[in-house]
Amino acid sequence: MKSYSIGRDNACDIVLNDHTDVISRRHAVLTVSSSGKMTITDQSTNGTYINGQKISSNAPVPVKRKDTISFAHVATLDWNMIPKSKQWLTYLLVGIGVAMVAALAVLYFVREKPAKPVEEVVPVVDTISPQPQKEVQTTYTVTFEANGGQGTMEPQQVPIDNKAGLVGNTYTREGYDFVGWNTQADGKGIGYDDKATVTFTSDMTLYAQWKQRTHKVTFVPNANNVRNKMEDQEVVEGTDTELSKNEFKRKGFTFTGWNTQPDGKGTPYDDKAVVNLKEDLKLYAQWKENGSGKKDTPKNDNSDDNEKGKGTFLGA
Repeated sequence: MKSYSIGRDNACDIVLNDHTDVISRRHAVLTVSSSGKMTITDQSTNGTYINGQKISSNAPVPVKRKDTISFAHVATLDWNMIPKSKQWLTYLLVGIGVAMVAALAVLYFVREKPAKPVEEVVPVVDTISPQPQKEVQTTYTVTFEANGGQGTMEPQQVPIDNKAGLVGNTYTREGYDFVGWNTQADGKGIGYDDKATVTFTSDMTLYAQWKQRTHKVTFVPNANNVRNKMEDQEVVEGTDTELSKNEFKRKGFTFTGWNTQPDGKGTPYDDKAVVNLKEDLKLYAQWKENGSGKKDTPKNDNSDDNEKGKGTFLGA
């Protein structure tokens, strides 16, 4: 029995060159028995595939020379590096021995008994129908899964063991941005960018990867004599979210809420109101002068402090 270690490590019997470190240092072991039967055992992180099917780790699986063995979809086994079994020599020697014994038996039989007249033998011609040739595979199939998205994409045919560019994504998902493909639905497999150029060694299924879209809420003090500041708030699109509590303070004025316009003529929002956004939102603080009952209406104040949510402290 002979075993061949296969992997990225130079100490392996068969070294697989991989600068991406996707192939494990000791990826798999191929075992050849004295009878010529072969098995392969996966010992890797990213998997070993036989004819496109991933095998279980640490369990020997029977293989034949006609099988295509892929290591993490990065490299394939070159069968020329595995010496062929010498089982044929054993069969040949056994066959010669049997023939010699048969020949000796015939000689003995001829010497002991008189030869019989030889009957004419009419040869029988057996017409054998030609067998259809097995179709040679020339392409692999890439299947695209929406993975929570909407739309349809046809499978892509790519040439065997050659580089090819993936077709552009056409799937959509409300409230999400497409960020690429992955060999696993949960994104823990091998990732590929949209329209990436890939070397294919087997059929492949790619799952769309999505990132939930977010929007920014900006809080503007809407006056110069304001202290404290408020950071922008990030809100997930399509999700009910409570606005940050107002932190602005203005001497002699009371905060009355927010508005999409500085003069209060836009859409009003209460403090800590619940919003559901599909775009960014800028809110201007609204003020009422203490004791007068009159609302303060700013006059297009475009100073940096007013627009960026930073108050100017003018005294307690």
